Amino acid sequence: MDLLHRAGEPLPRTGLLALERDGLLDRLTETVWVPAGTVPDPVLRASALDPPPRPVFAHSHRSAAWIWWGSRTGRAPEPGEYTTTVRRRVRGGRSAHIVYERDVPPSERMRLAGRWVTSPERTLFDLLRLCHDADAPLRTAAERLERVPAGDRHTFVRWLDGARRRPYAALVRELALTVFAQGPAAGGAQPLTR
Repeated sequence: MDLLHRAGEPLPRTGLLALERDGLLDRLTETVWVPAGTVPDPVLRASALDPPPRPVFAHSHRSAAWIWWGSRTGRAPEPGEYTTTVRRRVRGGRSAHIVYERDVPPSERMRLAGRWVTSPERTLFDLLRLCHDADAPLRTAAERLERVPAGDRHTFVRWLDGARRRPYAALVRELALTVFAQGPAAGGAQPLTR
């Protein structure tokens, strides 16, 4: 993409950092910048990320949430998070990313910029599923959902209606509806009623 400036292509990282300090570039990742004022969309954000380390991985969790909705800072989360598209054991030594060994069926992933990304609904499910283990599940869920627009929240609740037999579906649904009902103070855009 012409909008992306990667370190070393052609400017070195120090040159790109200088342009960022001068207000000419905004950083998306540790090694990718865009012209200042650029409003990134999901395809641009997906293009800014390195491809998954293996073709059977899909960007997921916080990485996928950043692709779909961005972040407060504008930067991609570190480390990158992936889920296997077919449940399999992944051998790995030390790596700079997190891999979840679960299935991501074709209906729950999309191709963006040549990479697999979990669908917005699956991304929200994965994020909320992990909130149950947090010290403050409601606050953590509200923080993770703060940038998700009302339309995507409504679509997610409808998607959950069809996922009743999925493990953790009832817990995720309860958490989502509670956070959505709390409104803007808890990070919700609009209360949802059911």
